[in-house]
Amino acid sequence: MKNAIMFYYDFLEPSIYRWQQKIYIRNKKEKYLFQPIYSEKEIMEIYNLVRNNNKYYEFVLNKFNNLITIYNGNKYVLLKINREDRNYQEELFTKEYIPISKYNINRDDWYFLWTKKNDYFEYQINHIYGKYPLIDESIDYFLGMAETAISYLKYNDIKAENNTKNLTICHKRIVPEDFYNPVNLVIDTKERDIGEYLKYIFYNKEYNDQKILHIINSYSFSKDGYYRLYARLLYPSYYFDTYEGIINENIKEEKLRPIIERIDEYEVFLNKIYNIISKKMEIKKIDWLQKNK
Repeated sequence: MKNAIMFYYDFLEPSIYRWQQKIYIRNKKEKYLFQPIYSEKEIMEIYNLVRNNNKYYEFVLNKFNNLITIYNGNKYVLLKINREDRNYQEELFTKEYIPISKYNINRDDWYFLWTKKNDYFEYQINHIYGKYPLIDESIDYFLGMAETAISYLKYNDIKAENNTKNLTICHKRIVPEDFYNPVNLVIDTKERDIGEYLKYIFYNKEYNDQKILHIINSYSFSKDGYYRLYARLLYPSYYFDTYEGIINENIKEEKLRPIIERIDEYEVFLNKIYNIISKKMEIKKIDWLQKNK
């Protein structure tokens, strides 16, 4: 890999190291991330959206003036990491307006995406039953949570076509070390980022009642926005991300255990957030969650 980096980017003596399954490069005093990508269309959209925005890691073209570099049959982009000392929490609630257009990286139709994914998981689980005991014991609960999130959108008439004026630059997931990585970006409503941040602080045990209240008070939601936020919290993205990592043999099955063991705590967490929201605006409650508090 070192020879390829030197050839494509005219680096003299780069040092290359891996950390948390990522490839980092040091060249002189600069730090870079050699990032794999899976969709040229999506990465070109992201490049065009943020290339003049110095908030995110900077895309570096190779010596052939190409954004994408092929190495061992895989596609990569090189990202220059700038200003690592920034506090992403201060920027989490900023809405970055985008040009009105159709985007391949648009992820705002949660009903369609979640329904499609649930159907796939239900099909897949029949073919792997017995291989992963922790998945076997937990998958029905989390598929049920996903169905609850899907139904919550449907019965409250929350449709993607109503989001046209509310779309902004968001993140696939809120992970502090990837917050400024443009490959982590999607187009969606801001409720995505705020919901995923609330899940992040829960699963990393960084939450308390005051912090939850501050987060929800830090953004101005419409009624549909509160519904979308709560649906996003109901959807178990942390579980499914881990599940897919296990199935793809990138993550050990034991990574599921902390998520499974905190099911009851997360239900209490959901009730806390519902109670905060309901004091601001009346939204439909989830009956079975209220009974379990």
